[in-house]
Amino acid sequence: MKPLAALCLLLPVVFLSSGACAQVPSVDRGRALYENHCVVCHTANVHGRVNRLAISRAEVRETVEKWQAQQKLAWGTQEVDDVVEFLNRTRYQFP
Repeated sequence: MKPLAALCLLLPVVFLSSGACAQVPSVDRGRALYENHCVVCHTANVHGRVNRLAISRAEVRETVEKWQAQQKLAWGTQEVDDVVEFLNRTRYQFP
């Protein structure tokens, strides 16, 4: 096999494994994850409490990551992204 042909065969593998094809966060999937795992303890009121209101999207992410680990949910980046997107669109509206 010629070197150029081998490179053309390997490029898609490298591209896909690099995470460059990460999915766009899904609000619907985030809603489902939140409703299945978080709503047990969290009502809609929890996101609006003055003393606990997230002040940035990064803080929402940190909180989701913290609690999914606490609950041993073993969510990957995509699941966290989805829940953060759901919360941001429905509760926080950070840029």
